[in-house]
Amino acid sequence: MTEPQHTPEMETEQPPAWGPGGYRIPWRALVLGLAMVLTINIGAPYAMYIIHSSQWSISYLPLAVVFLFTALVFFNATIVSLTGIRGLSRTELSLIFMMALVGASIPTWGTSTYLIAVIAAPKFFASAENGWQTTIVKYIKEWLVPQDMTALRWFYNGKPAGESIPWGPWAVPMFWWISLVMAVFFLCHCLVAAFRRQWVEYERLPFPLMELPQQLIDTPAGSPWPAFVRKRSFWIGAGVPFFIVMWNVITYFTPVIPQIPTDLGGAVRLGPAFPAINTNINFAIVGFTYFVHLDVSFSIWFFTLLTMIQEGLFNRFGYAIAGRDTYTFGHPGIGWQGFGALTVMVISMFWMARGHLHAIWRKAWRNDPDVDDSRELMSYRTIVIGGALSALYICLWMWRSGISPVAVVLFLLATIILYTGITRVVMEGGLLFCRGPLIAQTFVGYALGGPNMPVESHVAMGLHYGWHHELKGFFMAASANSSKISDLMRIPRRPLTLYIMGTAFIAVVVSMAFTLYMGYSYGAYNYGGWIFGNGSQVPYVEILRKQATHTPDFQRLGHMGLGAALMSALTFMRYRFAWWPLHPIGLPVGIASYPVTIIVFSVFLSWFAKWVIMRAGGIRLYRGAQPFFIGLILGYFTAIGISFVVDVIWFPGQGHPLYGN
Repeated sequence: MTEPQHTPEMETEQPPAWGPGGYRIPWRALVLGLAMVLTINIGAPYAMYIIHSSQWSISYLPLAVVFLFTALVFFNATIVSLTGIRGLSRTELSLIFMMALVGASIPTWGTSTYLIAVIAAPKFFASAENGWQTTIVKYIKEWLVPQDMTALRWFYNGKPAGESIPWGPWAVPMFWWISLVMAVFFLCHCLVAAFRRQWVEYERLPFPLMELPQQLIDTPAGSPWPAFVRKRSFWIGAGVPFFIVMWNVITYFTPVIPQIPTDLGGAVRLGPAFPAINTNINFAIVGFTYFVHLDVSFSIWFFTLLTMIQEGLFNRFGYAIAGRDTYTFGHPGIGWQGFGALTVMVISMFWMARGHLHAIWRKAWRNDPDVDDSRELMSYRTIVIGGALSALYICLWMWRSGISPVAVVLFLLATIILYTGITRVVMEGGLLFCRGPLIAQTFVGYALGGPNMPVESHVAMGLHYGWHHELKGFFMAASANSSKISDLMRIPRRPLTLYIMGTAFIAVVVSMAFTLYMGYSYGAYNYGGWIFGNGSQVPYVEILRKQATHTPDFQRLGHMGLGAALMSALTFMRYRFAWWPLHPIGLPVGIASYPVTIIVFSVFLSWFAKWVIMRAGGIRLYRGAQPFFIGLILGYFTAIGISFVVDVIWFPGQGHPLYGN
């Protein structure tokens, strides 16, 4: 049975570009979008560190965005239905959602919070026992970290009563780090703008995570309500996770009542040396994966299972690689295989888009009249020049921070591979949670070897963990998903770049300022958790260990080559033989990271349900079942949001985190 194609909405003819005769600035949408951005960037760190409840902004479609935006859509529909006044238009709702999505990619695990933790850690945690003062601190440029020890002690322990917050020691490092972060964001947005037409119009990627917001925004003609609310199957789907979560919320107050488990008896192991297969059911993952192509969802769980078997065999036969790689799950060799596969995937992605990229170059260099860029996020000339200048600024910034020129180039290349590759995975695989198989610091450290970089280079790369680390939710994926939502808007795309970058800047400043405020008010060391504890010290422990490596690690590089070869073979089979069942994207995803192992069972359940539906009723039954899976997503997010509200009111500081990786 042929699977239905997820075609994008037909773009409406757009009005003239920004300027006289153009469109009016959507002030209502900007105000509401900004309110959501502020709420998320203040609420997310507060929920994580003070309430200790469900995390607001940990994924590629965060809880906060879905919960707040759905509430806005339903409130808007209710007001319109009762009063008949003009409610928020499709364009206004799209802009609000885009701003919220971009803003939610910044706090906590995104960029801002961990950046502050990393730059505050070396001077504060330096001691006679760890010797950081002579091995780390003395090599750090003064403009990179706050220098006032009193300000640092107050940040970690809380300021004395009556004292004001010492903002001054943070001003210089925050200015320079924010400038770097915004340059990275702009480079990412240039890549998204360059590939938008290729991804959305030529390849027609499904963007599964955008299925729910699209259906919330694109209401039927003459009705302010989403079409799925009229379907009984939607309410059945929403009722299942909503009932389970709400039942478990009741147990917060009366522990005598047993909770309803959301797993099938705990983890399953193929053997004592094999990793555990988590059987937890994430209803949102089940819902989103339904909108992923069957070959992609099959390949994700198939390669994840295959990777677990590989790691188990490595353990059984005693095959080991010295050292550990931060943010690499399991055996280091498997992580390097994943990076090799991701590298080939990105190279093939650029190769497939070579015609489109050549058209961009012709327009940028020769202003070719045959190439039309009027409906893009940026002009092609701006993409090329702006992308080049932002990349140059990033390289110069990193070089001035102490990283050697060769390491800077390798670092930036690895970052582009990781960011672009994971963004592609999110757009095609619909994964709420996914991170890279390793990070750029790991690649550069082992590719060059310890003695081939000066100590200053190692130390500076440790500081750059602040913005390049977890990759569990980051700006480029939000920017790419926003480019898909732009199809629903009746204004030119060109001004959206200003809205997106402006939102990112506001979110960075607000989340960093509020993180500092919370630290001085409550004491960052009292939060518990990983980021302001061991997590902020990990970069420096890692750089000291990598300095001890004597040569490039050819064992790790060999695994990278193996992953690249396997990915090349899968890509060849995919595009050479129509009957080939495995999608290449499954290889880097399946061996990518810990979050995928947590959600893989939910991916399998959704794949199996969709396979049965397609076999039983074809496209008609597939479309008829869509409201049920939309209901699973919305019911789950709504219930988790209510659980968070319960924690805020009745369990501050003793919350119940239900939504995570």
